[in-house]
Amino acid sequence: MSGRQALVHLEQWAHDIDLPKLIRPRLEPSWFNDDAIARHWDRLYEANLHQVLSSCLVQIYKKEGLSLRVFHADTTDKTVYGAYESVSSEALQITHGYNRHHRWQKPIGFGLIGNEDGIPFYGDVHDGNLTDKTWNPEVLSRVHEQLRQAKIGDDWIYVADSAAMTKDTLTQTKAANAFLITRGPSSLRIVKAALLEADAQPDSAWSDPFPLAEKNGATYRVWETASTYEGHPVRLIVVESSALDQRKGKTLDKERTKEAELLREEQARWERHPFSCRADAEQALASLKASLRSQFHRVEAAVEEIVRPKKRRGRPKKGAEPEMETLYFVRLGVEFDPNAWEQARRKASRFVLVTTVPKEWKGQPMEAKEILKLYKGQISVEMNFSFLKDPFFTDEIYVKKPERVAVLGYLFLLALAIYRVFQRRVRPFITPERPLKGAGGRKLTRPTGQAIFQLFRYVKVVLLELPDGRIQRALGKPLTPDQRRILEGLGMDESIYV
Repeated sequence: MSGRQALVHLEQWAHDIDLPKLIRPRLEPSWFNDDAIARHWDRLYEANLHQVLSSCLVQIYKKEGLSLRVFHADTTDKTVYGAYESVSSEALQITHGYNRHHRWQKPIGFGLIGNEDGIPFYGDVHDGNLTDKTWNPEVLSRVHEQLRQAKIGDDWIYVADSAAMTKDTLTQTKAANAFLITRGPSSLRIVKAALLEADAQPDSAWSDPFPLAEKNGATYRVWETASTYEGHPVRLIVVESSALDQRKGKTLDKERTKEAELLREEQARWERHPFSCRADAEQALASLKASLRSQFHRVEAAVEEIVRPKKRRGRPKKGAEPEMETLYFVRLGVEFDPNAWEQARRKASRFVLVTTVPKEWKGQPMEAKEILKLYKGQISVEMNFSFLKDPFFTDEIYVKKPERVAVLGYLFLLALAIYRVFQRRVRPFITPERPLKGAGGRKLTRPTGQAIFQLFRYVKVVLLELPDGRIQRALGKPLTPDQRRILEGLGMDESIYV
């Protein structure tokens, strides 16, 4: 939390902080050498750090009184570069492979399950080549066991991305006393059928547009149907967003540009191709109309008759009447169709949510709008990955054994949980009426933990050694009102320094 430090520099880091106050008395900075840290990590690995983390996370949820109603799940990977060697086949397997961006690298995987605030309830460090389709059903059983050990037997909702749409995940979700919300892959038959059925619905069958964000956000319309998948009854919710996904928007723009170019080529080709009789031109026109599949343009095609002097070789005789000929041309009129373009954008902005959540759960209606709102909360777990990959906190992992890579990964996850709780405790004390003053004078109403850390970066503590050997501490200068307000939110005051 104090900023990224290379492991070989931990001893120097320990020299620069108040060890007795921060950790415990009688600690020596020389004890923080990389050999001692490595030996300690080996002990943590032998103590099953995964189980230690799980127990810590359960206690965090109990202490903070956090809801166990809905959990969001996702995975990410992090590239490492060392030549890791282990004699144990049960250790973290770090091998070359293609990551989720199809790059040939040596990744490890992080799996996270957390609530709407992004506070992890479950986390793991796994092999980089473990797919999400395998991870989802495996982790569901572990979370169910974690809830059972915490003596929490209530049902819950599991929200995940489209990789969770498998028979194994649906089966394991039911076994874990949970309900699933996921995005249906566009390749699934039931998803294609739902989209086609939604296209045929009148506007009155769709919900009225509604926003999910407080301001300047997209609006949504929903339409719902039902189906079965691998023997499991599911609800299919077709969602139409007013904000087109950036990648889909670029694809549509490319398709429109390509179509316009092809139509221009067709215009030029038929202008250079005259017919001697109308029947041939009419036949060519019919064939052209059957082959044209214009999506974004209106195309008008017709046969045009032109009478002109017949071209002959040589110079015509003086006073001779020119011989006339009748030719037939296929003419194309091309015009951009804004209505078709808007309709294509609306279709491209649609996606399908698949859920096993009943329409009423725990006495609360779970309509399509509520399901979409829960799915959109997936951003909470995705934001955690920016922490795990932020160079401010973590960078390249340089240790010798895969066991130590795993331990360091679990320590990252534990730090992440503390970071999120820290952020959650402080934010209620920051309001639009009383924002924090950030870098450059910016007003922060929902500050990140990193922005809050920056406010405490220059807090200095002066240590005075008294003649009797006692240490007396004092702040170099008084804390600012913003610093005091943050400490108040954490249930602390300036005594933590002195």
